[in-house]
Amino acid sequence: MSKAANIYWDDSLTVLPKAKRPAISRKPQQKAAAKSKTRSAPLWLSYLIVASIFTMLCVSINFRAFSEVKQEIDQNGRLSSQIQNLMDENLALQEEIHTLKSDPRAIESQARKIGIDLRQEQVPVPAN
Repeated sequence: MSKAANIYWDDSLTVLPKAKRPAISRKPQQKAAAKSKTRSAPLWLSYLIVASIFTMLCVSINFRAFSEVKQEIDQNGRLSSQIQNLMDENLALQEEIHTLKSDPRAIESQARKIGIDLRQEQVPVPAN
């Protein structure tokens, strides 16, 4: 190996030879006690944290969905009332059109509003 590779891959500084390693003899009970001392928080606490994060995520997603649905319901109500108003106006205009087509008095009153007097005015009719 090259010198650069020895810097990264050479374990001679970190690993002690077998003869110089200190002998550690622990009993099985001591090993279990050592493992429990290294754990800083109980396992149920990590489950509780994960469950609370999941619950908060679900609540925030549902709250957003419910608020969007409420906005859409409000908008639907506004548009429905607008449609009803336009339909009423359309019906009134259709009735006025029918009245102007069929009632001669309504025709005369509208002609007077424009400035035409139908009684005095005589329209010449061409003869063939």
